[in-house]
Amino acid sequence: MNDGEPPHRGDAVPQPERVTVNLTGKAVQSLQRLQELTGYNKTDCINRALIIAGEVEGMSREPGAVYWRETPDSDLMLVRFV
Repeated sequence: MNDGEPPHRGDAVPQPERVTVNLTGKAVQSLQRLQELTGYNKTDCINRALIIAGEVEGMSREPGAVYWRETPDSDLMLVRFV
């Protein structure tokens, strides 16, 4: 950034934002399970989930794809998000 120039939009650091959400029963169960698996609090679990969801969504857009392998010996499976 040069002196006297306003910062570029990409240079701005996002500020924390408080939101209220209504989770479905399935989402509540997933959140609880994730907390148990990771030891993280609800906020950290939700923040991580949103970041990962954004990355996966970006990868699954054309021309990209997301593949999953359950075990090292299993075949790759194409994952589709609907």
